[in-house]
Amino acid sequence: MIFIPRDNSIALGALADLLGGTLAGDPQATIHGACSLDEQMPDAVAFSNASTPGALQKVLDRFQAGALLVRDSLDIGTLETTANLVRVAEPLPAMVRLVPLFYAEIEVQRVISPRADVHPSARIGDDVHIAAFCSVAEHATIGNRAVLYPGVVLYPHARVGAGSILHSGVTIRERCVIGNDSVVQNGAVIGSDGFGYYPSPEGHQSVPQVGVAVLGDRVDVGANTCIDRATLGTTPISQGVKIDNLAQIGHNVNIGEHAIVCGDVAIGGSTKIGKGAVLAGASSYADHLEVADGARFTGRAAAGHVRKYEKGDYTGYPARPISQWKREQVMIRRLPSVLKRLRALEKTLEERP
Repeated sequence: MIFIPRDNSIALGALADLLGGTLAGDPQATIHGACSLDEQMPDAVAFSNASTPGALQKVLDRFQAGALLVRDSLDIGTLETTANLVRVAEPLPAMVRLVPLFYAEIEVQRVISPRADVHPSARIGDDVHIAAFCSVAEHATIGNRAVLYPGVVLYPHARVGAGSILHSGVTIRERCVIGNDSVVQNGAVIGSDGFGYYPSPEGHQSVPQVGVAVLGDRVDVGANTCIDRATLGTTPISQGVKIDNLAQIGHNVNIGEHAIVCGDVAIGGSTKIGKGAVLAGASSYADHLEVADGARFTGRAAAGHVRKYEKGDYTGYPARPISQWKREQVMIRRLPSVLKRLRALEKTLEERP
């Protein structure tokens, strides 16, 4: 979806009613837009996910916007502030509900540009938009209401599901599949060749990558992410998976439903990521690993020294349970004093007759 600002305003009391929230402040104050805490505007509403009064007080100490959405579970009676506060169950979903008030979604004209190259054998659904300079190869399939922005390339027999959106520069390789209502951001490549070679006297020989990559429904793929096709079979990305920018997903990787893959993550070939797993930014995963449903890894964690990671929270290099990592950090901080005591003990022993 593409949005542009909307010239609109709402009284703060009406805004609180719209969200089913409770207002602590001036109901007549006028809100003209939404803003972040980093770029505050005096007539806009922002939100804070602070989960304690102390954390919220730090936000309020530098707050200059028109109103702030906060958790209604917090006791605000002890806070020192004159800011308008709207108390809601969850601030982020509440802010999402306000987006249509202040931003208009640009409606795409459902046309096939005469400057697009669409092969006669391609199957095109109803209400499809194919922008200029797209290339749709033979026997490709595009479902109803799909949108292809300028410069999208579909290789032969590629399939795009109904309602999906492919932004400029996206490439869907041969026979690969995008499910329904999915979004692929600029520059992503779905179905690029996996990295497979074997040694020979003549040098490294390429292993043909004859499988496919298949994305389920409601999958989001970030800009410049690459999802490799399988060597044989499928690289399956299950429904509801969200992948950030610049991720590298190797051949035959299997990502379970509703997993989160953050930016700069690299996953080696044939690794299995469980349902609902969270892989934080710049973390890495060796090939042929198994990550359990619901497992979570912090940023820059490096998984690979064991083959299976059970449900839990992991961090560090190599990745291990956070509780273990914390104990190790305590011990590391004690090492200088332990070394000092050891040297003193050695000296004492050396001085004995």
